[in-house]
Amino acid sequence: MKFIFSNAPLNRDATSDFSSPFFLRQIGNFQLLLNDDAAITESPEIAVCTEGYLKDYSLDVSLPAEQKLAAAKEAINHWPVPKKISGSFSSLILNKTEAEFILCTDTVGVYPLYYLVDHERFFVSNSIILLGRCSNAPFDDAGIFQRAVGPQFSNMGSRTILKNCKRLLPGEYLKFNAKTAKLIEKKYDNELFQNIGSSDIEQVDTQTYWQKYKQEVAHSLESFKEVNVALSGGIDSRIVLGAIPKDRNINTYTFGDADNYETIVAAKLSAIKNVRHQSFPQQELFFPNFEILKKYALDTEAIKICSWLELLENVEKTKKEPLLIGELCEALPARNLKKFSSAGFRQANFFKYYLKKDDFKFEKSTSRKFEEWKQEVSKDYFKWHDANWFAKLRLTAQKEEIIEALRHDLDEIFSRIEAHNLPFTELYDELFSWYTYTRTRLSHQVGICNEKFYAYSPAMSLQMLKRTSNIHPNLRLYYRFAKLLFKENKELAELSKVPTSQTPYIPQNYPDIIKIPFWGLRSRIDKWLINRMMKSGNPKMRYRLFKSVDWMRIYQEPSMEKNIEDYFKNNQLTRDYYHTFYQLAQKRKDLTSWPFANIDIMSASALNVELDLIIQKRD
Repeated sequence: MKFIFSNAPLNRDATSDFSSPFFLRQIGNFQLLLNDDAAITESPEIAVCTEGYLKDYSLDVSLPAEQKLAAAKEAINHWPVPKKISGSFSSLILNKTEAEFILCTDTVGVYPLYYLVDHERFFVSNSIILLGRCSNAPFDDAGIFQRAVGPQFSNMGSRTILKNCKRLLPGEYLKFNAKTAKLIEKKYDNELFQNIGSSDIEQVDTQTYWQKYKQEVAHSLESFKEVNVALSGGIDSRIVLGAIPKDRNINTYTFGDADNYETIVAAKLSAIKNVRHQSFPQQELFFPNFEILKKYALDTEAIKICSWLELLENVEKTKKEPLLIGELCEALPARNLKKFSSAGFRQANFFKYYLKKDDFKFEKSTSRKFEEWKQEVSKDYFKWHDANWFAKLRLTAQKEEIIEALRHDLDEIFSRIEAHNLPFTELYDELFSWYTYTRTRLSHQVGICNEKFYAYSPAMSLQMLKRTSNIHPNLRLYYRFAKLLFKENKELAELSKVPTSQTPYIPQNYPDIIKIPFWGLRSRIDKWLINRMMKSGNPKMRYRLFKSVDWMRIYQEPSMEKNIEDYFKNNQLTRDYYHTFYQLAQKRKDLTSWPFANIDIMSASALNVELDLIIQKRD
């Protein structure tokens, strides 16, 4: 779904090249262009346009419109919203009676929402392309540099590639006067990690957690009978599969060849649930032709992880249905607690934490520790702002301004984290990852699917993510809570008989003393196979113990280099910048560079195409 809302006249020609038609709606003195009428719900008092879902769970699930309106009214008056309100969303709410409009997003802000105020004109949209076309806003050098370089090829904080155009921060609530476009009120939802429970595994209540998760899934599905699941075979996606009500017709989808190990795992899980499973091998889509890239850049602005194209280009749907995706934050296994997540730490402490199950020791948070952590994180970002990249992008003259902009943008994220008063220093990294990597990079998994489907991640909802964050990290680490969740709840217990892709052939519910050594052995063999292949320079050699995505074949595709050339045919960046990524693709093809994954190349290409799409239809 894409929309733009404004008190200025909107030119429908700005939407003429999108895949689905837009409709122009007049709401009082305002105009709304959108391509999915189901996204807007209206009453005499309010109108609410939501990407994702926002609902009042105290009302019957058979009353979706009433649920949406009631939730929007609560959001107008209470932020953070009460516990009866949940969802994974970004929303525009027009309060007609008070001549105000409210912008709000969930605790991570997976669905982007942009706003631009230009004197008394304002624009609100979930599409930076539409907003750029309709507002004629100039480009922002700092925003373009962040998208072009890294470390995540994403904008930080509220920055975008357009000047004076901002993206809502995680958990942000803004209230504007609809007549003057002046900001009236700003608030935040800081309820993550605010009621952390006991660290004792004996006091864990998995049944309540599971019941709440199933309730979240049921409400996200509304009255849909057909449900689709992106099933990788990992822990988070099998939790989604197990939570779907029994009266739904379920379709599961997996990327890649049918004989890939991950696909085999997903097929076994689907068979246990007696549901239809499909996989779609089409490796040329990892470097799609220009027309496909342009279509998804325009319609979704989320063209980073191209494996999703295998699904989206092959699944035929006559109408939009929900597509459920696993948890993007990786909160349940606490994978973003860096101190305890490195391979070295796991190997050195295998007996202590996996077998003896000793408690992890956490460092108490202090102001001094937080400041030291901020300095370390900032160094990691500032090192990307070197002279080489400024020269390649011809932005050397703007260097100091761009560096200062990054400092400001990092401070926005640091302030959001500081407001939570986290009890342990280890949680700084986790929340920072949610507010950056998850919000701007992993969220592309939801974004790229959200035109063909209603893409939801129930575990990312307001109430579920808060609930997960309040499980003590001692219990989240190393899947301690997740293992108990699968053991004590029958819908999940049957799925735990199937191995994960990390430990092939060994069921998920087996003890760690069996699984972990096999995981380590498989990993070592994979590394040896990769090194052997790289040394040989032969892309036909085996590079995984178990068949998986074959990146060597992908880079050997005859159309790969031509397609990259086409991505930059209308080059809105520089030739030096284009050559950097073209040559990187060639090095990977020749097995002289690692890694093989092409997210960096596709991120750079998508940025160039988005800039060009904005320029093509400026008013």
